[in-house]
Amino acid sequence: MELLLKNVADPIDKRKDNSDKKELFSKKHHPQTANYFKDQWAFIEDKMVRENIAYQMQYLEFMVHLYNDYQIYLTIESLLCKDIIVTVGGIIEAALFDLIASARKKAGMGEAERTDFTVLLGQAYNEYGLIDKDMWHFCHELRKVRNLVHLKAADFREHVAYTPEQANDCIKKLEEFRLKLEK
Repeated sequence: MELLLKNVADPIDKRKDNSDKKELFSKKHHPQTANYFKDQWAFIEDKMVRENIAYQMQYLEFMVHLYNDYQIYLTIESLLCKDIIVTVGGIIEAALFDLIASARKKAGMGEAERTDFTVLLGQAYNEYGLIDKDMWHFCHELRKVRNLVHLKAADFREHVAYTPEQANDCIKKLEEFRLKLEK
């Protein structure tokens, strides 16, 4: 297997890295800037969490453009869909953790401890009303898919396990989630 080849053209300007390679997408299909996504997720109080969500949103957009612009082999299609689903799950988890931490801080409670996604979902639904029952169920299913990143835990063939329809459902739910919380 080949290794990644990185070309550092200018050690100060990282945007020039790999400038000797073919451009992957036309300008119209470049992902939005991180600042664009930071603005969309401005309701996330922790700056670092908001930045990390913005970077994951860029990656998500990149994966969508990759799928839409190129003929993707079947196994790679399934795994690309898996990456999309897992990325959506990570974004939702980070956002919920931040929102709960912010609510606790406003209520004069101590800092929220890192907890697993299941507990976080219970808190978001039952204690803080951040998500409705439909989103709670969706996130539990999403959590199950995220847990399958461990190949030994998968009891199915990865090359047919994930579909564009599942990935699209996750992308739509992520946008619904963001729009509801943005208000």
